[in-house]
Amino acid sequence: MTRSKAQEYRELARACRTLAHTVSTEDGRSHLAAMAEVWERLADQQEQGSDLSEAPARPSGATAEPVVQQQQQQVQRKDEDKGD
Repeated sequence: MTRSKAQEYRELARACRTLAHTVSTEDGRSHLAAMAEVWERLADQQEQGSDLSEAPARPSGATAEPVVQQQQQQVQRKDEDKGD
């Protein structure tokens, strides 16, 4: 049995919601929630046979700016600081 595109999109929406529970910032959680909404909308459109070539409406609160991910750097001690 093959999965339909709608099923695949709904799984991606669930993955976004699951990941949102692990993100430490409200901004990150809201972006993932917005992504989940888009995947659900695409799944609905797929099931209804809508034309997916149209750009989906942007969820409320979503911005056009790309999401920037930050990384933490770990301070490495110099050899002379390590002690023997």
